[in-house]
Amino acid sequence: MTYTDYLKALNLAHPQEPNLDFLNTFTVHHIERFTFNNLAVLLHKDLPLDSHSILKKVVQRGAGGYCFEHNKIAYEALAEWGFNVRLVLAKVINNNERAVPRTHRLTIVECAGETYLVDVGFGASCPILPIAFNRKTPQKAGLEYYQIRATNHNEYELLLLKEGEPFILYRFDLAQYSDADCEVGHFYSHKHASAVFVNNVVVSQKTPTETFSLANQRFKHATESSESVSIIDSPEKLFGILRHTFDLCIEPELCEFLFTHHIAPKLEITKN
Repeated sequence: MTYTDYLKALNLAHPQEPNLDFLNTFTVHHIERFTFNNLAVLLHKDLPLDSHSILKKVVQRGAGGYCFEHNKIAYEALAEWGFNVRLVLAKVINNNERAVPRTHRLTIVECAGETYLVDVGFGASCPILPIAFNRKTPQKAGLEYYQIRATNHNEYELLLLKEGEPFILYRFDLAQYSDADCEVGHFYSHKHASAVFVNNVVVSQKTPTETFSLANQRFKHATESSESVSIIDSPEKLFGILRHTFDLCIEPELCEFLFTHHIAPKLEITKN
């Protein structure tokens, strides 16, 4: 697999030169095409972070992945196509201040005299378009509005505006990071006993007009005008959603495992 294959999977032509139109389209197409999910983590599969392995898993097999996979191939592809890119690691806050490690990878891109945050690996809350650093007003990306806010500690926050109120998604700085730093965050994210992705089923896919998201027993479909939530109460229902909504190739036996070990216990807590 090569980054030419990646372009073909996104139904895009090689940009003659770096430009904002391509960057916008690339971000939308990636998030539309490839699911965000942690199924390989829960199924105890190996998750190497070399480019070939990620391209084979995410692009060739269509199995999706999480930030250390999605944002690595996005970063390397954009660099290969001539964009000025920077690897950044963030602390996921989700509006809950606490001590957390840097477990989210994203990309900073310099393009057309502006600095943009490009993130194709943050699940249902991921901005489906690049977000400009220097805009003082909220920026619409798909169904949501986002803003980047500088803090008093040489850091930045990506805000999702919920009913007009700022919700901090994650916080990051512009220090120099490398693949070695990503390996540490990746190891924590898929091996540590208390890591979110070790303890929850998370799957999502977005377009500019709708978002499909699965978080344990809850499956949500959101559009500009409506939002519906259904409960996953059987392995068969989980299998149907993963196969037909997210187009993931997964066996019924694996859905049985995921439901029994990760969803059913949370259903019992809800009932009680």
